[in-house]
Amino acid sequence: MKNHFFNDRHFHQVFNHLKDGIFIADKNGIALWCNDTSTKQIGAPRSKIIGRHVNDLENNGFFTPSVTKIVLENREVVTKVQTSKDRQFLATGYLVKIDDDDSEYILVQVKDITETVKNSFKLEKAEALMRQYWQELQEMKKQQQRENTSQLIIGNSKSNEELLDLVNRVSTVDATILLTGESGVGKSLIAGEIHKHSSRRDKNFIQINCGAIPENLLESELFGYKKGAFTGANISGKKGLVEKADGGTLFLDEIAELPLSLQPKLLQLVQDKSFIPVGGTELKKVDIRIIAATNQDLPKMVKEKRFREDLYYRLNVVSIQIPALRERNEDIPPLVYHYLNLFNDKYMKKSTLDGGVLEYLQNYSWPGNIRELENMIERLIVTAKSDIITVSDLPDKILYEEFMDHSVRKLNNQSLSDYLEKIERRLIEEAKTKYPSTRKAAQSLGLTQSSYLRRLKKYGL
Repeated sequence: MKNHFFNDRHFHQVFNHLKDGIFIADKNGIALWCNDTSTKQIGAPRSKIIGRHVNDLENNGFFTPSVTKIVLENREVVTKVQTSKDRQFLATGYLVKIDDDDSEYILVQVKDITETVKNSFKLEKAEALMRQYWQELQEMKKQQQRENTSQLIIGNSKSNEELLDLVNRVSTVDATILLTGESGVGKSLIAGEIHKHSSRRDKNFIQINCGAIPENLLESELFGYKKGAFTGANISGKKGLVEKADGGTLFLDEIAELPLSLQPKLLQLVQDKSFIPVGGTELKKVDIRIIAATNQDLPKMVKEKRFREDLYYRLNVVSIQIPALRERNEDIPPLVYHYLNLFNDKYMKKSTLDGGVLEYLQNYSWPGNIRELENMIERLIVTAKSDIITVSDLPDKILYEEFMDHSVRKLNNQSLSDYLEKIERRLIEEAKTKYPSTRKAAQSLGLTQSSYLRRLKKYGL
Protein backbone atom coordinates (compact mmCIF):
# COMPACT_ATOMS: atom_id res chain seq x y z
CA MET A 1 0.00 0.00 0.00
CA LYS A 2 1.74 3.15 -1.23
CA ASN A 3 0.78 6.68 -0.22
CA HIS A 4 -0.20 7.52 -3.80
CA PHE A 5 -2.91 4.87 -3.48
CA PHE A 6 -4.76 7.24 -1.16
CA ASN A 7 -5.11 9.63 -4.11
CA ASP A 8 -6.61 6.97 -6.38
CA ARG A 9 -10.16 7.99 -7.36
CA HIS A 10 -11.31 4.36 -7.62
CA PHE A 11 -10.16 3.84 -4.04
CA HIS A 12 -12.26 6.86 -3.01
CA GLN A 13 -15.40 5.71 -4.84
CA VAL A 14 -15.25 2.21 -3.36
CA PHE A 15 -14.81 3.27 0.26
CA ASN A 16 -17.16 6.25 0.03
CA HIS A 17 -20.03 3.81 -0.63
CA LEU A 18 -19.60 2.29 2.82
CA LYS A 19 -22.02 3.28 5.59
CA ASP A 20 -19.24 2.70 8.11
CA GLY A 21 -16.54 5.30 8.63
CA ILE A 22 -13.04 4.39 7.38
CA PHE A 23 -10.10 6.26 8.89
CA ILE A 24 -6.48 5.50 7.92
CA ALA A 25 -3.31 6.79 9.62
CA ASP A 26 0.38 6.02 9.24
CA LYS A 27 2.61 4.38 11.85
CA ASN A 28 3.28 7.81 13.41
CA GLY A 29 -0.39 8.52 13.99
CA ILE A 30 -0.74 11.04 11.14
CA ALA A 31 -4.14 10.95 9.39
CA LEU A 32 -3.73 9.93 5.73
CA TRP A 33 -7.29 9.46 4.50
CA CYS A 34 -10.91 9.04 5.59
CA ASN A 35 -14.09 8.32 3.64
CA ASP A 36 -17.18 10.53 3.41
CA THR A 37 -18.95 8.70 6.26
CA SER A 38 -15.96 9.28 8.51
CA THR A 39 -15.95 13.04 7.87
CA LYS A 40 -19.64 13.17 8.82
CA GLN A 41 -18.98 11.17 11.98
CA ILE A 42 -16.05 13.39 12.93
CA GLY A 43 -17.93 16.53 11.96
CA ALA A 44 -15.11 18.14 9.98
CA PRO A 45 -13.95 18.26 6.34
CA ARG A 46 -10.91 16.30 5.19
CA SER A 47 -8.91 19.53 5.04
CA LYS A 48 -9.07 19.71 8.83
CA ILE A 49 -8.29 16.02 9.30
CA ILE A 50 -5.70 14.84 6.78
CA GLY A 51 -2.12 15.50 7.83
CA ARG A 52 -2.92 16.03 11.51
CA HIS A 53 -1.81 13.82 14.37
CA VAL A 54 -4.55 11.81 16.11
CA ASN A 55 -3.58 13.41 19.43
CA ASP A 56 -4.53 16.82 17.99
CA LEU A 57 -7.80 15.46 16.63
CA GLU A 58 -8.62 13.90 19.99
CA ASN A 59 -7.69 17.07 21.91
CA ASN A 60 -9.95 19.10 19.62
CA GLY A 61 -12.88 16.86 20.48
CA PHE A 62 -13.32 15.17 17.10
CA PHE A 63 -13.40 11.76 18.80
CA THR A 64 -12.69 10.27 22.23
CA PRO A 65 -10.71 8.09 22.76
CA SER A 66 -8.30 7.77 19.83
CA VAL A 67 -8.41 4.11 18.76
CA THR A 68 -5.47 4.75 16.43
CA LYS A 69 -3.30 5.79 19.37
CA ILE A 70 -4.33 2.71 21.39
CA VAL A 71 -3.55 0.37 18.47
CA LEU A 72 -0.11 1.98 18.07
CA GLU A 73 0.56 1.47 21.78
CA ASN A 74 -0.76 -2.11 22.04
CA ARG A 75 -0.03 -3.28 18.47
CA GLU A 76 -3.17 -5.39 18.36
CA VAL A 77 -6.79 -5.15 17.27
CA VAL A 78 -8.68 -2.76 19.56
CA THR A 79 -12.41 -2.04 19.84
CA LYS A 80 -13.67 0.96 21.79
CA VAL A 81 -16.84 3.00 22.11
CA GLN A 82 -16.11 6.55 20.94
CA THR A 83 -18.04 9.75 21.50
CA SER A 84 -18.18 12.59 19.00
CA LYS A 85 -20.70 15.40 18.68
CA ASP A 86 -23.14 13.78 21.14
CA ARG A 87 -23.16 10.50 19.22
CA GLN A 88 -21.69 7.11 20.01
CA PHE A 89 -19.61 4.96 17.69
CA LEU A 90 -18.13 1.49 17.86
CA ALA A 91 -14.58 1.89 16.51
CA THR A 92 -12.34 -1.09 15.69
CA GLY A 93 -8.70 -0.40 14.85
CA TYR A 94 -6.41 -2.75 12.91
CA LEU A 95 -2.64 -2.73 12.49
CA VAL A 96 -2.01 -3.31 8.75
CA LYS A 97 1.50 -4.40 7.76
CA ILE A 98 2.59 -4.24 4.11
CA ASP A 99 5.20 -6.92 3.43
CA ASP A 100 6.48 -5.34 0.21
CA ASP A 101 8.13 -2.38 1.91
CA ASP A 102 7.62 -3.12 5.64
CA SER A 103 5.32 -0.12 5.97
CA GLU A 104 2.56 -0.02 8.59
CA TYR A 105 -0.86 1.64 8.68
CA ILE A 106 -3.70 1.88 11.16
CA LEU A 107 -7.15 1.27 9.70
CA VAL A 108 -10.11 2.17 11.89
CA GLN A 109 -13.64 1.05 11.01
CA VAL A 110 -16.28 3.16 12.76
CA LYS A 111 -19.95 2.19 13.09
CA ASP A 112 -22.59 4.61 14.39
CA ILE A 113 -24.35 2.78 17.25
CA THR A 114 -26.17 5.75 18.77
CA GLU A 115 -29.69 4.61 17.94
CA THR A 116 -28.96 0.95 18.62
CA VAL A 117 -27.59 1.71 22.05
CA LYS A 118 -30.38 4.12 22.89
CA ASN A 119 -32.93 1.41 22.14
CA SER A 120 -31.22 -1.16 24.33
CA PHE A 121 -32.57 -1.85 27.79
CA LYS A 122 -29.16 -1.77 29.39
CA LEU A 123 -28.34 1.73 28.22
CA GLU A 124 -31.72 3.07 29.31
CA LYS A 125 -31.03 1.63 32.72
CA ALA A 126 -27.50 3.08 32.73
CA GLU A 127 -28.82 6.49 31.69
CA ALA A 128 -31.35 6.38 34.52
CA LEU A 129 -28.56 5.54 36.96
CA MET A 130 -26.45 8.37 35.58
CA ARG A 131 -29.30 10.82 36.01
CA GLN A 132 -29.78 9.55 39.54
CA TYR A 133 -26.08 9.91 40.24
CA TRP A 134 -26.05 13.43 38.77
CA GLN A 135 -28.87 14.44 41.11
CA GLU A 136 -27.03 12.87 44.02
CA LEU A 137 -23.88 14.78 43.09
CA GLN A 138 -25.81 18.03 43.10
CA GLU A 139 -27.26 17.24 46.52
CA MET A 140 -23.81 16.31 47.79
CA LYS A 141 -22.44 19.65 46.58
CA LYS A 142 -25.23 21.48 48.39
CA GLN A 143 -24.57 19.42 51.48
CA GLN A 144 -20.85 20.21 51.39
CA GLN A 145 -21.58 23.93 51.23
CA ARG A 146 -23.51 23.91 54.49
CA GLU A 147 -21.75 25.37 57.47
CA ASN A 148 -19.92 22.79 59.60
CA THR A 149 -20.98 19.94 57.33
CA SER A 150 -18.29 17.34 56.82
CA GLN A 151 -17.08 16.40 53.33
CA LEU A 152 -16.35 12.89 54.59
CA ILE A 153 -19.75 11.86 55.99
CA ILE A 154 -21.36 10.98 52.67
CA GLY A 155 -25.06 10.42 52.06
CA ASN A 156 -28.42 12.05 51.38
CA SER A 157 -30.73 9.89 53.49
CA LYS A 158 -32.85 11.37 56.24
CA SER A 159 -30.95 9.40 58.89
CA ASN A 160 -27.63 10.69 57.53
CA GLU A 161 -28.94 14.27 57.52
CA GLU A 162 -30.04 13.86 61.13
CA LEU A 163 -26.66 12.40 62.04
CA LEU A 164 -24.84 15.35 60.45
CA ASP A 165 -27.08 17.82 62.24
CA LEU A 166 -26.41 16.12 65.59
CA VAL A 167 -22.65 16.01 64.94
CA ASN A 168 -22.64 19.73 64.18
CA ARG A 169 -24.56 20.54 67.37
CA VAL A 170 -22.50 18.41 69.77
CA SER A 171 -19.22 19.59 68.25
CA THR A 172 -19.68 23.03 69.76
CA VAL A 173 -19.97 21.78 73.36
CA ASP A 174 -17.51 19.84 75.51
CA ALA A 175 -19.83 17.05 76.70
CA THR A 176 -18.61 13.45 76.83
CA ILE A 177 -19.98 11.45 73.88
CA LEU A 178 -20.72 7.75 73.41
CA LEU A 179 -20.87 6.56 69.80
CA THR A 180 -22.69 3.29 69.21
CA GLY A 181 -23.26 1.23 66.10
CA GLU A 182 -22.23 -1.90 64.29
CA SER A 183 -18.65 -2.56 63.26
CA GLY A 184 -17.70 -0.64 60.13
CA VAL A 185 -20.34 2.12 60.30
CA GLY A 186 -17.72 4.86 60.69
CA LYS A 187 -17.53 5.59 64.43
CA SER A 188 -13.88 6.63 64.19
CA LEU A 189 -14.73 8.98 61.33
CA ILE A 190 -17.56 10.58 63.31
CA ALA A 191 -15.29 11.05 66.33
CA GLY A 192 -12.69 12.76 64.14
CA GLU A 193 -15.32 15.04 62.62
CA ILE A 194 -16.61 16.08 66.05
CA HIS A 195 -13.06 17.03 67.04
CA LYS A 196 -12.44 18.82 63.75
CA HIS A 197 -15.44 21.10 64.26
CA SER A 198 -14.89 21.70 67.97
CA SER A 199 -13.02 24.48 69.73
CA ARG A 200 -10.21 21.93 70.30
CA ARG A 201 -9.58 21.45 66.57
CA ASP A 202 -6.04 22.92 66.83
CA LYS A 203 -5.04 20.47 69.56
CA ASN A 204 -4.32 16.74 69.47
CA PHE A 205 -6.88 14.10 68.53
CA ILE A 206 -5.59 10.96 70.25
CA GLN A 207 -7.19 7.61 69.42
CA ILE A 208 -6.70 4.28 71.17
CA ASN A 209 -8.38 0.94 70.50
CA CYS A 210 -9.03 -0.58 73.92
CA GLY A 211 -9.29 -4.05 72.44
CA ALA A 212 -6.07 -3.95 70.42
CA ILE A 213 -3.58 -3.55 73.28
CA PRO A 214 -2.81 -6.36 75.77
CA GLU A 215 -4.39 -5.78 79.18
CA ASN A 216 -1.03 -5.65 80.98
CA LEU A 217 0.15 -2.82 78.70
CA LEU A 218 -3.08 -0.86 78.33
CA GLU A 219 -2.80 1.02 81.64
CA SER A 220 0.73 2.28 80.93
CA GLU A 221 -0.25 3.22 77.36
CA LEU A 222 -3.20 5.24 78.59
CA PHE A 223 -1.80 6.83 81.72
CA GLY A 224 1.97 6.59 81.23
CA TYR A 225 4.43 5.55 83.93
CA LYS A 226 7.10 6.98 86.20
CA LYS A 227 10.80 6.15 86.18
CA GLY A 228 11.39 2.60 87.42
CA ALA A 229 7.69 1.75 87.54
CA PHE A 230 8.31 -1.81 86.34
CA THR A 231 11.01 -4.03 84.87
CA GLY A 232 11.82 -3.12 81.27
CA ALA A 233 10.30 0.35 81.52
CA ASN A 234 11.99 3.36 80.00
CA ILE A 235 14.50 4.68 82.56
CA SER A 236 13.11 8.19 82.23
CA GLY A 237 9.43 7.21 82.32
CA LYS A 238 6.83 7.70 79.60
CA LYS A 239 3.99 10.11 78.92
CA GLY A 240 0.69 8.32 78.31
CA LEU A 241 -1.94 8.99 75.64
CA VAL A 242 -4.19 10.77 78.15
CA GLU A 243 -1.49 13.35 78.80
CA LYS A 244 -0.70 13.67 75.09
CA ALA A 245 -4.35 14.54 74.51
CA ASP A 246 -4.20 17.44 76.98
CA GLY A 247 -6.10 20.39 75.48
CA GLY A 248 -7.59 18.16 72.77
CA THR A 249 -9.75 15.06 72.39
CA LEU A 250 -9.21 11.49 73.63
CA PHE A 251 -11.08 8.91 71.57
CA LEU A 252 -11.52 5.54 73.29
CA ASP A 253 -12.57 3.08 70.59
CA GLU A 254 -13.99 -0.35 71.51
CA ILE A 255 -14.58 0.89 75.07
CA ALA A 256 -16.45 -2.33 75.92
CA GLU A 257 -13.11 -4.16 75.74
CA LEU A 258 -11.66 -2.10 78.59
CA PRO A 259 -10.78 -4.51 81.44
CA LEU A 260 -12.84 -4.21 84.64
CA SER A 261 -9.63 -3.61 86.57
CA LEU A 262 -8.99 -0.38 84.63
CA GLN A 263 -12.55 0.94 84.67
CA PRO A 264 -12.29 2.69 88.09
CA LYS A 265 -9.24 4.60 86.90
CA LEU A 266 -11.05 5.65 83.72
CA LEU A 267 -14.07 6.67 85.78
CA GLN A 268 -11.85 9.04 87.76
CA LEU A 269 -10.51 10.48 84.49
CA VAL A 270 -14.00 11.03 83.09
CA GLN A 271 -15.31 12.58 86.34
CA ASP A 272 -12.41 14.73 87.46
CA LYS A 273 -10.09 14.84 84.43
CA SER A 274 -7.37 13.55 86.71
CA PHE A 275 -5.22 10.40 86.90
CA ILE A 276 -2.11 8.92 88.51
CA PRO A 277 0.57 7.45 86.18
CA VAL A 278 1.67 3.85 86.76
CA GLY A 279 4.24 3.87 89.59
CA GLY A 280 3.41 7.47 90.49
CA THR A 281 1.93 9.04 93.64
CA GLU A 282 0.92 12.51 92.47
CA LEU A 283 -2.41 13.27 90.83
CA LYS A 284 -2.18 14.84 87.35
CA LYS A 285 -4.88 17.05 85.85
CA VAL A 286 -5.66 17.24 82.14
CA ASP A 287 -8.02 19.31 80.03
CA ILE A 288 -9.50 16.80 77.60
CA ARG A 289 -12.74 15.94 75.90
CA ILE A 290 -13.58 12.22 75.90
CA ILE A 291 -15.37 10.41 73.10
CA ALA A 292 -15.98 6.67 73.47
CA ALA A 293 -17.28 4.17 70.94
CA THR A 294 -18.54 0.59 70.96
CA ASN A 295 -20.37 -1.95 68.84
CA GLN A 296 -21.41 -3.88 71.95
CA ASP A 297 -24.62 -3.70 74.00
CA LEU A 298 -23.28 -1.81 77.03
CA PRO A 299 -26.56 -1.83 79.03
CA LYS A 300 -26.58 -5.62 78.74
CA MET A 301 -22.94 -5.75 79.82
CA VAL A 302 -23.83 -3.59 82.84
CA LYS A 303 -26.58 -6.03 83.83
CA GLU A 304 -24.11 -8.91 83.48
CA LYS A 305 -21.59 -7.06 85.69
CA ARG A 306 -19.07 -6.94 82.84
CA PHE A 307 -19.08 -3.14 82.66
CA ARG A 308 -19.37 -0.64 85.52
CA GLU A 309 -22.75 1.06 85.69
CA ASP A 310 -21.33 4.35 86.99
CA LEU A 311 -18.76 4.47 84.16
CA TYR A 312 -21.45 3.73 81.58
CA TYR A 313 -23.60 6.65 82.74
CA ARG A 314 -20.57 8.97 82.85
CA LEU A 315 -19.69 8.08 79.27
CA ASN A 316 -23.28 8.18 78.04
CA VAL A 317 -23.88 11.93 78.52
CA VAL A 318 -24.60 12.36 74.80
CA SER A 319 -25.32 9.17 72.89
CA ILE A 320 -25.09 9.01 69.10
CA GLN A 321 -26.38 5.89 67.39
CA ILE A 322 -24.84 5.53 63.93
CA PRO A 323 -27.21 3.62 61.62
CA ALA A 324 -26.10 0.54 59.69
CA LEU A 325 -25.65 0.95 55.95
CA ARG A 326 -28.60 -1.37 55.20
CA GLU A 327 -30.82 1.10 57.10
CA ARG A 328 -29.90 3.96 54.76
CA ASN A 329 -30.00 2.28 51.35
CA GLU A 330 -30.16 5.57 49.45
CA ASP A 331 -26.67 6.46 50.71
CA ILE A 332 -25.10 3.50 48.90
CA PRO A 333 -24.78 5.12 45.39
CA PRO A 334 -22.91 8.25 46.56
CA LEU A 335 -20.67 6.09 48.76
CA VAL A 336 -19.97 3.70 45.87
CA TYR A 337 -18.99 6.54 43.54
CA HIS A 338 -16.95 8.24 46.26
CA TYR A 339 -14.79 5.15 46.73
CA LEU A 340 -14.76 4.50 42.98
CA ASN A 341 -13.17 7.93 42.44
CA LEU A 342 -10.89 7.51 45.45
CA PHE A 343 -9.41 4.18 44.33
CA ASN A 344 -9.32 5.15 40.66
CA ASP A 345 -7.02 7.99 41.69
CA LYS A 346 -4.99 5.75 44.01
CA TYR A 347 -4.37 3.05 41.41
CA MET A 348 -4.42 5.37 38.37
CA LYS A 349 -7.42 3.54 36.88
CA LYS A 350 -10.50 4.65 34.94
CA SER A 351 -12.95 2.03 36.19
CA THR A 352 -16.69 2.58 35.70
CA LEU A 353 -19.77 0.55 36.60
CA ASP A 354 -21.71 -1.33 33.93
CA GLY A 355 -25.50 -1.06 33.99
CA GLY A 356 -27.07 -3.21 36.67
CA VAL A 357 -24.05 -3.34 39.01
CA LEU A 358 -25.30 -0.54 41.23
CA GLU A 359 -28.66 -2.30 41.68
CA TYR A 360 -26.87 -5.38 43.00
CA LEU A 361 -24.83 -3.24 45.40
CA GLN A 362 -27.97 -1.48 46.66
CA ASN A 363 -29.77 -4.77 47.24
CA TYR A 364 -26.90 -6.26 49.24
CA SER A 365 -27.23 -6.11 53.06
CA TRP A 366 -23.61 -5.00 53.78
CA PRO A 367 -23.07 -6.76 57.13
CA GLY A 368 -19.64 -5.10 57.31
CA ASN A 369 -21.20 -1.67 56.58
CA ILE A 370 -19.13 1.15 55.05
CA ARG A 371 -15.83 -0.62 55.74
CA GLU A 372 -17.01 -3.62 53.71
CA LEU A 373 -18.25 -1.39 50.89
CA GLU A 374 -14.92 0.47 50.79
CA ASN A 375 -12.95 -2.79 50.65
CA MET A 376 -15.31 -4.20 48.01
CA ILE A 377 -14.89 -1.23 45.65
CA GLU A 378 -11.11 -1.32 46.07
CA ARG A 379 -11.05 -5.05 45.28
CA LEU A 380 -13.27 -4.62 42.20
CA ILE A 381 -11.06 -1.87 40.78
CA VAL A 382 -7.92 -3.94 41.34
CA THR A 383 -9.26 -7.31 40.09
CA ALA A 384 -11.78 -6.44 37.33
CA LYS A 385 -10.70 -7.69 33.91
CA SER A 386 -11.44 -4.36 32.21
CA ASP A 387 -12.17 -0.74 33.05
CA ILE A 388 -15.90 -1.56 32.98
CA ILE A 389 -16.91 -3.41 36.15
CA THR A 390 -19.71 -5.83 35.25
CA VAL A 391 -22.08 -7.99 37.27
CA SER A 392 -19.82 -10.99 36.57
CA ASP A 393 -17.03 -9.24 38.53
CA LEU A 394 -19.13 -9.13 41.71
CA PRO A 395 -18.38 -11.70 44.43
CA ASP A 396 -20.68 -14.72 44.79
CA LYS A 397 -22.08 -13.55 48.14
CA ILE A 398 -23.62 -10.46 46.51
CA LEU A 399 -25.03 -12.43 43.57
CA TYR A 400 -26.44 -15.09 45.90
CA GLU A 401 -28.08 -12.56 48.20
CA GLU A 402 -29.60 -10.80 45.19
CA PHE A 403 -31.01 -14.12 43.98
CA MET A 404 -32.44 -14.91 47.43
CA ASP A 405 -33.81 -11.38 47.63
CA HIS A 406 -35.64 -11.98 44.37
CA SER A 407 -37.09 -15.22 45.68
CA VAL A 408 -38.38 -13.62 48.89
CA ARG A 409 -39.56 -10.18 47.81
CA LYS A 410 -39.71 -9.72 44.07
CA LEU A 411 -42.23 -12.41 43.24
CA ASN A 412 -44.96 -10.06 44.48
CA ASN A 413 -47.50 -8.98 41.87
CA GLN A 414 -46.08 -11.14 39.07
CA SER A 415 -46.62 -14.68 37.84
CA LEU A 416 -44.08 -17.42 38.48
CA SER A 417 -43.38 -17.74 34.74
CA ASP A 418 -42.66 -14.00 34.43
CA TYR A 419 -40.38 -14.16 37.45
CA LEU A 420 -38.45 -17.19 36.12
CA GLU A 421 -38.17 -15.57 32.70
CA LYS A 422 -36.66 -12.47 34.30
CA ILE A 423 -34.07 -14.61 36.10
CA GLU A 424 -33.29 -16.53 32.89
CA ARG A 425 -32.76 -13.28 30.96
CA ARG A 426 -30.38 -12.00 33.64
CA LEU A 427 -28.34 -15.23 33.56
CA ILE A 428 -28.18 -15.13 29.75
CA GLU A 429 -27.00 -11.48 29.89
CA GLU A 430 -24.29 -12.33 32.41
CA ALA A 431 -23.04 -15.29 30.35
CA LYS A 432 -22.99 -13.15 27.19
CA THR A 433 -20.92 -10.49 28.98
CA LYS A 434 -18.54 -12.93 30.63
CA TYR A 435 -17.72 -15.33 27.78
CA PRO A 436 -16.29 -14.33 24.37
CA SER A 437 -17.97 -17.18 22.42
CA THR A 438 -21.51 -18.50 22.33
CA ARG A 439 -20.18 -22.04 22.80
CA LYS A 440 -18.48 -21.20 26.12
CA ALA A 441 -21.46 -19.15 27.28
CA ALA A 442 -23.80 -22.06 26.53
CA GLN A 443 -21.51 -24.51 28.36
CA SER A 444 -21.45 -22.29 31.46
CA LEU A 445 -25.26 -22.46 31.61
CA GLY A 446 -25.50 -26.18 30.83
CA LEU A 447 -27.24 -25.46 27.51
CA THR A 448 -26.59 -26.54 23.94
CA GLN A 449 -25.27 -23.81 21.69
CA SER A 450 -28.47 -23.77 19.61
CA SER A 451 -30.63 -23.51 22.75
CA TYR A 452 -28.48 -20.62 24.00
CA LEU A 453 -28.78 -18.84 20.63
CA ARG A 454 -32.57 -19.21 20.70
CA ARG A 455 -32.65 -17.49 24.09
CA LEU A 456 -30.44 -14.68 22.84
CA LYS A 457 -32.94 -14.11 20.06
CA LYS A 458 -35.88 -14.43 22.44
CA TYR A 459 -34.58 -11.65 24.70
CA GLY A 460 -33.26 -9.46 21.91
CA LEU A 461 -29.65 -9.81 23.07
